[in-house]
Amino acid sequence: MVASYSMSSLIYFNISELHAGRNNDGVKVRVIRCYRQSSSQKSDPDGTLELVLHDEIEDRIHATMDYGLFKQKKVDIVEGSLYKIRNFMVAHDMTSCRSTSNPLKLRLYKYTTIAPFQDSEFPTSMYRFRDLWEIANDINVDNFQLLDVIGRVVSYQKPTFVAKCSTRRMDFTIANTENRKLGCSLWGDYIDPVLSIFEKEDSKPLIICIQFGKITRYKDEINVANTFHITKVTINGHGGVFKTFLDRMGEQESGSQNNVITQEIDDIYALFKHKKAPVRTIDKLAGVKDGSICWIDGTIFEIQTKADWCYRSCKSCFKKMPRDERNMQCFICGEDNFTDNFRYKIIVGVADSGGCASLLMWDSQCTTLIGKSAREMKQLNEKSGRLIPFEIQDSLMDKRVLFEIKCPTIKCNSDL
Repeated sequence: MVASYSMSSLIYFNISELHAGRNNDGVKVRVIRCYRQSSSQKSDPDGTLELVLHDEIEDRIHATMDYGLFKQKKVDIVEGSLYKIRNFMVAHDMTSCRSTSNPLKLRLYKYTTIAPFQDSEFPTSMYRFRDLWEIANDINVDNFQLLDVIGRVVSYQKPTFVAKCSTRRMDFTIANTENRKLGCSLWGDYIDPVLSIFEKEDSKPLIICIQFGKITRYKDEINVANTFHITKVTINGHGGVFKTFLDRMGEQESGSQNNVITQEIDDIYALFKHKKAPVRTIDKLAGVKDGSICWIDGTIFEIQTKADWCYRSCKSCFKKMPRDERNMQCFICGEDNFTDNFRYKIIVGVADSGGCASLLMWDSQCTTLIGKSAREMKQLNEKSGRLIPFEIQDSLMDKRVLFEIKCPTIKCNSDL
């Protein structure tokens, strides 16, 4: 005799009632985040469909499914919508950066069914915002837990190329309604859509929401950055969270001019003062103790290097390699270099209120300002045949820069 039962007799569990290894009847959930995760394996070209879900009591869980299987089900999954999910496996979540605090996740497979439903009383809990001040002060911050933040953009810096990661990064600062600030970073493809909005001339404030951002730490500072695929960035959205934030800012601040700037000079000076690294003018460097570190706030007025703006270097010790392309071994460290590695070395003329000086800029500084690696720039310049690319001149000339100087290793002239 074959047992039968109706759809109405199915049991739907709360997420907190799930246990690893159990094949459950079903859950009723709202989709918080839906995205496709690519795979590096040739055997899995489609990757996976990743979901972040919450139930009726707002508990959360992550779910995953082979994208090829998902396409066969012919169901549209929309963020914010409700679904009944049946027949799935429950496993431990072993990912390094977790979208939820739940130690378990759902594994959807061939026999899983996904059906939309309507329920006007089902709660909507799309965000769990953390306080910016608590994050900045490392209060209950979990490095492996993704989080949501919202704030007004108060400053940003132009994107820079990070050679070590072979991608771009853009740093900016957000503030809450109490003007508590937090540093944020966007990497790679996340930059251009956001930068195009930052650069627009607009009178209204820019409110940015970073959903499922990742905690990053550098020295004593904590920032929030995107992690690829899952992070969602929204600026001046139409949802209730943006209206709530603007209401808390108050009418006077909401109508003020957009104060996004490319660089906060006052904050930079405060940083160097805190680290006891003085900012000096060029004419004051002659009397500085040998080996001392100080800073110059100067403007680049001349590119003094003409042809040798980059050099072929060892990928290990960064020393200069011979021009002979047949010689692949570094004579300093013995490292084999089978691919060309080029690094910037540019001498610039810098002026401030106290004089002018010739300063040598190395690869990391040049890459940051130019936005391209020396190897990329060399490849672009091969077609033009110029001694020094236009892009270098355009990126460096008239640029105001804070230079770190080890005294007294510069030549200065105060007779301007």
